[in-house]
Amino acid sequence: MKALKRLVRLGVWGAFAIALGVALGACGDASGAAEPAGTATAGATLVARATATATAMPTPTAAPVASPTAVADAPMPTATATNEFAERLAAEGIALLTEFTAEHSPRASGSPNELAAAEFIKGEMDALGYEVAMQPVEVEHIPWNAEFVSLVGHEHRELRAIPLAQTGLGDVTARLVAVGRAFEDDIPDDGLESAIALIERGEITFEEKVNRVSDAGAAAAIIYNSERGNFRGALQSEGPIPAASLSREDGEAVLGILADEPELEARVKVALERLDSQNVIAELPGQDGECGVVVLGAHYDSVQDTQAAGDNGTGVASLLVMAEELADNPLPYSLRFIFFGVEEIGLFGSRHYVDTLSETERGDIIAMLNFDAMGKGDASVAGSAALVDAATAYADNNALSIRRITESQGVGSDHAPFIEAEIPAIFFFGDDFSLINSPDDVLEKVEPSIMGTNMAVGMGMLEGFECKGE
Repeated sequence: MKALKRLVRLGVWGAFAIALGVALGACGDASGAAEPAGTATAGATLVARATATATAMPTPTAAPVASPTAVADAPMPTATATNEFAERLAAEGIALLTEFTAEHSPRASGSPNELAAAEFIKGEMDALGYEVAMQPVEVEHIPWNAEFVSLVGHEHRELRAIPLAQTGLGDVTARLVAVGRAFEDDIPDDGLESAIALIERGEITFEEKVNRVSDAGAAAAIIYNSERGNFRGALQSEGPIPAASLSREDGEAVLGILADEPELEARVKVALERLDSQNVIAELPGQDGECGVVVLGAHYDSVQDTQAAGDNGTGVASLLVMAEELADNPLPYSLRFIFFGVEEIGLFGSRHYVDTLSETERGDIIAMLNFDAMGKGDASVAGSAALVDAATAYADNNALSIRRITESQGVGSDHAPFIEAEIPAIFFFGDDFSLINSPDDVLEKVEPSIMGTNMAVGMGMLEGFECKGE
């Protein structure tokens, strides 16, 4: 089972150590900054409210990683040896994934099923000899599947609304008043006292629309799309009243009902929900804490109504496989495995973990390796440039295929809070996200080779780090 040790004796890691030393010496930035909140665009992401509030991602000035010593004369591995290692890891990963998805799907954020999955993970890590702790995570957020907009007297009509990012909170039932696109001339002369304003999207920002109807006395706002389908909008600052979006189709249907029923009332409800979750944190006993720590992370929660095999059963299975491989393989620093909860609703598990670290504890982290959504596509990496350079160099030198991806804005995973805190981090994933968060994310559609390649490269990177004190 310990192919890692066999490959170390073969000298697999020499060329990688050279690449990592060069990369870290030349570049210490962390790429992948998130899009600033508050843009009033169709592509803006709904921002959940929580105890750990998301912040803009700064670019660190230096990666706090000591350059490892190069091993220039180490022989290169054969392609067969390296690929066999990745294939074995893939086979072990899919076996664990089969068990995990069969017993723990779905595992929605903050649900009893999520807790059961955490207890399963804890038991597995206990059995491997790790010291395991549950870190409580309390989250307040706006649930995605709530009924945000409804019509009084038309309860049979389903309106699929989406709260605007930075919306105000509240539960308002009031008469509905259509105000066009909410220009100054669209506001009734007698104002909108205690009404719900029905607004068409377009020409001016959501911020201006919502503030104008609020200033006129409106208690809530509904903005329907000017094109087909719905959209995710964002206010530039915290809104004064609850505000949600509708599709053009739903908006025009409501306008039709309002024309026949001038006294029509609507309800807009945007409220916080509290969830209790947990991170599962595991370390080997007796590690040298003076040399720093490398964090290996993956989230284990899911959205509802999906097996969530790719997102992120693959990450859970991969961490468990690597934990077994590394259980008796000494490294010149500590290893910490973290299985994060409540990722799907806003990276709250990883953000809470990072927020609870002291400055000293943050500085002790050499790097964070994140494994997520490895079900489909090509094995890929993104994140801090120095680590991505090292990962791709290791793959190139060891007959493994892995793609370097520039993260698009709005795409995030649990490495992001570490990068925000100026901790170097890398994201291992599959570059086809077409099945994630859908009922089609099932075991049968997972491509095991993505897990195997990403695990082999990730474990290769571990041999390239050294004690921070040296």
